[in-house]
Amino acid sequence: MPEYDFSTLSPVDFEALTADVLNAELKVHVESFGPGRDKGVDLRCALAGADLVIQCKHYLRGGRSALRRSVQKEAQKWKGVRGISRYILVTSASMTVEFKEELAGILRQHLPVATGDILGREDLNALLLRHSEVELRHFKLWTSSAAVLSRIIHSGLWNRTEELLESIESRAKFYVLTDHFARTVQVLEEHNLCVVTGPPGVGKSILAEMVLLAHWKEGWQVVQISEDVKEGFDLWNPQQPQIFYYDDFLGQTDLAETTGKNEDHRIAQFAEKVRRATPGTKRFILTTREQILRNAQERSDRIRRAGASLVPSEVRVEDYSDYTKALIFYNHLYFSDLPPTDRKSLVDDRAYLDVIRHTNYSPRILEQTLRYQSHNLDALLSSLRSSLDDPSELWASSYNHLSPVGRRILSILVTYPPRGIHERDLRKCVQAKEPHTYIQALKVLEGTWLTISNESVQRAALANPSCRDFLLHKINGSPAMADAVLADVQDIRQALMLLRYSGLDKYRKSKRDKRVTKAWQKLEYKRLLWDIHDVMKVLSGVANEGLREALLENSADFIGKIRHLYEERVAVWKATVRKKRNGYRVTTPDPRPETLATVMHFISENGTADDISWCRSEVESQVSAEGGLPAGTVESYVTLAVNVQVHPFGSQDLVQGILKRSFEEFYDPSDVELFFDVFGPEEFDDTMRNAAYAAFMTFADGEFEHWSTERDYQESRNAADFVEGIAEKFDAPVQSMLEEWRRSADEREADEEESQRFAESPGSWATGRSSAADGGRIVELFSTLIEE
Repeated sequence: MPEYDFSTLSPVDFEALTADVLNAELKVHVESFGPGRDKGVDLRCALAGADLVIQCKHYLRGGRSALRRSVQKEAQKWKGVRGISRYILVTSASMTVEFKEELAGILRQHLPVATGDILGREDLNALLLRHSEVELRHFKLWTSSAAVLSRIIHSGLWNRTEELLESIESRAKFYVLTDHFARTVQVLEEHNLCVVTGPPGVGKSILAEMVLLAHWKEGWQVVQISEDVKEGFDLWNPQQPQIFYYDDFLGQTDLAETTGKNEDHRIAQFAEKVRRATPGTKRFILTTREQILRNAQERSDRIRRAGASLVPSEVRVEDYSDYTKALIFYNHLYFSDLPPTDRKSLVDDRAYLDVIRHTNYSPRILEQTLRYQSHNLDALLSSLRSSLDDPSELWASSYNHLSPVGRRILSILVTYPPRGIHERDLRKCVQAKEPHTYIQALKVLEGTWLTISNESVQRAALANPSCRDFLLHKINGSPAMADAVLADVQDIRQALMLLRYSGLDKYRKSKRDKRVTKAWQKLEYKRLLWDIHDVMKVLSGVANEGLREALLENSADFIGKIRHLYEERVAVWKATVRKKRNGYRVTTPDPRPETLATVMHFISENGTADDISWCRSEVESQVSAEGGLPAGTVESYVTLAVNVQVHPFGSQDLVQGILKRSFEEFYDPSDVELFFDVFGPEEFDDTMRNAAYAAFMTFADGEFEHWSTERDYQESRNAADFVEGIAEKFDAPVQSMLEEWRRSADEREADEEESQRFAESPGSWATGRSSAADGGRIVELFSTLIEE
């Protein structure tokens, strides 16, 4: 009989095991309700017209005394509850007959519980013996068991085991089973081969190792290839089902590590040998980074020809839900040496949410940080924030092995907005001497460093915010690289991004008017910088000091480039919007307000008299529409007006003239909110105030008409509240409209009450979890870190 103590399982793992083993034993479907604050986990199933309730209690540290206290609390919760036909308590604690009877007596005050329905550690092991298929599925049970690993070593079914098994034993308890596992196994079953690819630190190796263990449990011999695929040929056994494992099969950084020994040829040969083997007898799982695989396919005809056999199974952080990310972090914390007081502080403050939702979330960063910083909460959180904010270590090795063309592609892309640029524009920027070197570099980068979308046009963009963080860090740390990036600017959009990165797009403080500084603070969250990672750090100008210095040192040349690229961009825009496509004109917003708002401070501080005169002339031209051309966005006019206020030529007439242009696009609530957040009616003269009032009333009428036909009554009420809030700034007569608006929303809510009750009833099919519900699950999950 197995002798598991279940210490390698978290409460969530223990719940899943309990549900699975009781499904098999009772032959009924057991439904899980998730972890709760009392360190128990409810499982239920329908049984002969009443409910069978199963409570899980997983205690490693508190033992029987903690379990007794928990059961006493649990009994009180069921006081007066009816409709329960049977109650089963399952615990990881070791049991005696006397202790079972004691617990049953406590519970029996309010629940129908038999002593035989108190299942302890010994009972669970007996059930696992009876249902070995459950034990097989829950490989975290035995991957961290010294006894089981000893069986592996002596079974003859694992070649070269010691180092790999030590790694698995130390890491398996942190593993979270995801869809990647099932996908990888499916690929192996269908094709005999699978290449697990993905960015650095995403969990490729641990996934492959878990797949190996699952195969070993089913009787497969595991053959680990350490240095040369020739090992696979030497250990090939036609009489034995075998799964071969080659981690980082193309080298840690480059195919050059392996091709010197003709490894690419042998890999292709061995892959084909496995592919042709009798189904169910041979499998081959390999891991590599996406970039290295693409590089190898570009440089090796043999690897490229083997591509059809080497079926990839990609692992990406983007595939993980917030709850999966939470489970990974939770497992590391649960098995850490973090003191109980710190665990409670972490749970009470919900500090884990910042980690889970961080843009640069990475399982490797969690693993590395908690390995060295789990003894103190403050040190742990500080180290995690630093690592997540600057995950450069994950990218440095990859970057150092890129070709010069590959690095140039990245230095160009980092100067564009995160949404990227057309691939044809990127090609023009790179201007590689040999076209194939550009294509080769692009294919190596794709998937790891950049993505290429295949919509109506191909668009290239950096794949991950942490890529951008790393590249900016490189640029700021190297004056020569910063100078090269500035010299390579060929598009006004690049110039704008560089000014924004450096903080040179606006004054740090306004000496003329504190109100202007306050307006900038409001714009920080709403303007076009929304798509730059860590906006506040960027706006401070501190994080990109190296780039800032390079811009100031090269200001004359850069301003000349700005003026040239600005004129070029405006000419292209005018030609585009005046050209009809399929009988319609393109209505791309005017780029000039945004551009001028971004460059005018830099030009005013660092330009010649001619540069400043040019800038002033362009700004003043924005007061009037030009030849039927589309207006700019509300956001761009508001930003430009804020900037103009601090310039010597920034008269009230000019500011208000620019703001009036925004009324042409006054229909989006977020734009209206931005406008009145930054500028209040009390700041305007009578003419401007009347214009703003008229624009607002037109907007309010449009909103009322729109929401009068929409079914979402709560959003309709929110929209009415928003309109009312702006109307108060003018004392606008909108009460009659608002009363009708809200009455209509009330009527729609009444119409939906019956269907809403059905959707919330226990028998409803409407069981999908919203993001809010997912957040609730995360909070409940982490609450189980607190000791009873």
